[in-house]
Amino acid sequence: MQSIPSNLNFLNSPKSSMKLLSVFLIPAAVSISFSASPSNTASSKPAFSTGIPSNIPSHYSKIVFPEWTYQPPYPTDYRVELKDGAVAYLVPDSTLDVVKLSLYCAHPNLPSKPEDVAALQLYSGLLRDGGTQSLTPDKLEDSLEFVAATLSASLEAYQSEASFDALGKDANAMLGLLPDVVLKPGLDSAVFNVEQRDEIEGLKHRYDTPHGVLGVAYERMMHGSHPANWVPLEKEVEAVTPSSLKSLAGTGYTRNGMVLAVSGNFNRADMIRRLNTLVEQFPMGGGASDSIPPFKGPNPPGVYLVDKPFSQATIRLGAVGVRRPDPDYYRLVVASYILGDGGFTSRLVERVRTKEGLAYSIGSEVESDYYRTGSVYVGLQTKAPTGSYAIKLVIEEMRRMAKDGITDEELAKAKEGLLKSLPSLFDSPSSIANIFAQGEIWKRSPDHYVEYQKTLQAMTRQEVETAFRKYFDADSLRILVIGPKDVLMQKDPVHGTSLSDFGKVTEWTAEDLDKRD
Repeated sequence: MQSIPSNLNFLNSPKSSMKLLSVFLIPAAVSISFSASPSNTASSKPAFSTGIPSNIPSHYSKIVFPEWTYQPPYPTDYRVELKDGAVAYLVPDSTLDVVKLSLYCAHPNLPSKPEDVAALQLYSGLLRDGGTQSLTPDKLEDSLEFVAATLSASLEAYQSEASFDALGKDANAMLGLLPDVVLKPGLDSAVFNVEQRDEIEGLKHRYDTPHGVLGVAYERMMHGSHPANWVPLEKEVEAVTPSSLKSLAGTGYTRNGMVLAVSGNFNRADMIRRLNTLVEQFPMGGGASDSIPPFKGPNPPGVYLVDKPFSQATIRLGAVGVRRPDPDYYRLVVASYILGDGGFTSRLVERVRTKEGLAYSIGSEVESDYYRTGSVYVGLQTKAPTGSYAIKLVIEEMRRMAKDGITDEELAKAKEGLLKSLPSLFDSPSSIANIFAQGEIWKRSPDHYVEYQKTLQAMTRQEVETAFRKYFDADSLRILVIGPKDVLMQKDPVHGTSLSDFGKVTEWTAEDLDKRD
């Protein structure tokens, strides 16, 4: 039997054991008193008393809670200006000896022509997995595994990213490794062959699921063809070689426009010094190449059908929204919460799911986009034969909300739900650092989250209703339907609805979705 540590020997005492049992087994609301000389007479007082406070309500519904308030973290408390315009957000956390760092560069990585898409995607996939010029992929992997660290890097459409997660003692080594990974990639040929093969296989099956079709088709329907949503062709991926990627080395990572998010157990002054050393290793950049070409905008209102042999119909009804920052954005968020984004309290869930039983999941969304005009939409999945009827119910609910407006109770619940979800954005030191770093990229005001609360609290029914009628316009919907054409195009024998009731039906094939025009 394992011996008890000397500092825990008190557990061997019977009296101490009794005290411990009383601590672990007796509820806090109950106090027990033992009599030194117990009496056997009937008139003796009870050996214990409940100790329950007299002010506890008789029913849970009578509990009175204090008014809810929340003060979000303030970005300037963590913001540090580094060399050459780079910025860092440092959020200390001593609970674990770990350091987490995320690097963002406000540098769009868009292909100038369709043939470049494949090269950019393969290059991005090799940034971490292809090793560096001084470390083979195996050595890099072994080094990270030995110290239980993670590291990643990627080129996204509108920004470049990199991050690591390591023990505090290894943070300096990771800071030294990070520039090599993103600026001096190894582009290992064996790893390249695997990445290339995986990319080709993925393209062969990209439209095998409703989700795979939905993302590409909705982009085309609402934004048109654009370098940000181009998909490479198999033959273009096959044409890429490791040597052709060498010209991309260092793409996307420059010190100007760089924002860092750091959280964990570190010395602030020492970390600032290390970050300035890190920044110096990156080149200057930017200029005309950072501009984003304009988007073509949405296709005309109507129905866009993608014929796929799925058992269900995947449906999304979209309309033009706003580009942030825009004063209507939060009004739309509140309206969407009432319409379909508020879970079981929302109108669409009540009408389409609860009453009609047509969809397990249905909801509405307001796209948050700083680079282009976003959209507002309603999404659901339902049985293919009742697809047109489900669309009819959604449109009817939208028209009813536009005509009758919303209630004070709905507005209050929406405000409460949105306000009380705010703390979840800041649920960890790394979340705080990253949300402020991304806000820096988007040029958000330091008062962004303070103003958010004030805006919600001051919002009126009229403001929400006006925004809803302007953007959730049932007459300007683009309706994307993915499912079996032969079923979807039939008239619903029970409800008498069909897809043609909602405008011109345009059929899209896989070739249509892949067009880069």
